[in-house]
Amino acid sequence: MYDAALSDTISKFPVDIQPFKDMIEGMRLDLKKSRYQNFDELYLYCYYVAGTVGLMSVPVMGIAPDSKASTESVYNAALALGIANQLTNILRDVGEDARRGRIYLPLDELAQAGLTEDDIFAGKVTDKWRNFMKDQIKRTRMFYDAAEQGIFELNPQSRWPVLASSLLYRQILDSIEANDYNNFTKRAYVSKAKKLLSLPVAYAKATLGLKSS
Repeated sequence: MYDAALSDTISKFPVDIQPFKDMIEGMRLDLKKSRYQNFDELYLYCYYVAGTVGLMSVPVMGIAPDSKASTESVYNAALALGIANQLTNILRDVGEDARRGRIYLPLDELAQAGLTEDDIFAGKVTDKWRNFMKDQIKRTRMFYDAAEQGIFELNPQSRWPVLASSLLYRQILDSIEANDYNNFTKRAYVSKAKKLLSLPVAYAKATLGLKSS
């Protein structure tokens, strides 16, 4: 059934096959790699497993006929949103991943912050950890900011769901902060009430073209 759905999508929209191949490569990578030496390595992983989704989605969602943005810039924005979402997942799931023996964080940046793998496995929130997490969250928000302009270049009917997704994922970062950066034993999530409140906000932004300040 899924093959039929994918085949139908490819027949109707100008979808490039390369992101699909890259996603499969990311799944293979995840089977054999559980450490990332630097952000370049982590970025590549995020591209494989999530950035590709953004690239797959643009042809289906469509670029607005009156958009003056280059096609490349819209695809770059979609890629940035995928990266931001995956980085958010990683920051949310640090404790869960550690219990599986996996660390999806740049080891060189951990070392620069005075942290080690053992600190991750110990799961203690310290000032060093808080400062490290602040930097990780700041970078992730930069990817969301880079993605936002591209969202407004999509077909109008596609903007609301993408903006809603972006807004909800941004709030996971807020939740990590509210938990005092304890992503070892506390699950960062967005409450149902906040989700419901976010939908009209996203709709207004999509309709009125309101960008985040």
